[in-house]
Amino acid sequence: MTDILDIHSHILPEMDDGAASVKEAIYMLKEAAEQGIAAMIATPHFSGRYQNKCPERIRELCREIEEQTEKELGYRMQILPGQEIFYTGDMFSLLDRGELLTMADSRYVLVECLPGTSYADIFRMVRKIVMEQYYPILAHIERYKELRDINKIEELEEQGAYIQMNYHSVGGRWYSEQTRWCRKLLKEEKVHFMGTDMHNMKNRKPDIRAALSWMQSHLANTYIRKILKKNAEKILQNEKI
Repeated sequence: MTDILDIHSHILPEMDDGAASVKEAIYMLKEAAEQGIAAMIATPHFSGRYQNKCPERIRELCREIEEQTEKELGYRMQILPGQEIFYTGDMFSLLDRGELLTMADSRYVLVECLPGTSYADIFRMVRKIVMEQYYPILAHIERYKELRDINKIEELEEQGAYIQMNYHSVGGRWYSEQTRWCRKLLKEEKVHFMGTDMHNMKNRKPDIRAALSWMQSHLANTYIRKILKKNAEKILQNEKI
C-alpha cells in the first residue's frame, strides 16, 4: 500500500518525547513515506509531564513540517492536528474550551491511561467520554494487560470505544505473548486503527514492514484496507465507523 493514513505519531519537534528537531522529523517522515504512509495525524502528548494546551502552536507546526518536507524531499505529506490525551476528569472542559485538540477537528479523541489501570476504570472512562459526545480511541491497546480478554474488548466496543494498535507490537517475535495476543485480536477483526506511534529515529522509528508482511499473509485485504486507511478517513469526515 502507498496511501496509508497513520493516526498516531509524535512527529512535531520539541513538543513532547517525540522528534527532537525539525531535521529528525523530516527523517521520520521520509522513512514513513518509503513504507507507504501518505498522511498522518500528529498526536503530541497531553499529560502531567507534557502540558501541551497550545492548539494553535500544534496547527502551526503541522503546517511548517508539511512545508519543510516538501522543500527538502520534493513531496508533500499531509499532517493533521490532534493529540494523545492522558485521561483525566477535566479533559472535557479543556476540550470544550479549545485548549486540547480532538483528532483532525472531529469528535474522535485519542486517549491513554496508565498500563496498570483496571478494567472497571477503563470501562468507566469509555462510558464518560461517550456521554460527553466524543468518540474514544484507546491508544496502543496492547499495553493494557487488563484487556487481554476479547470479551472485555467487545464490551468496550459495545460502549462506543475504538481500538488502536501499534504496528511494532504486531511485527514482534512469534514467541512474544504480546505479539501473539495482538495477532489474535487482528484475526478476530477487533482492531479499528493501526498506528506507528513514532517518536524518533532510534528505538521508536516508523517501521511498519514486519507488521505489514504478517498482516498481508494472515488477514483479508478488505480488513487491512480498513485499519490502515478507510477507518482513518472516517475520522477526517467526522463519521462513525
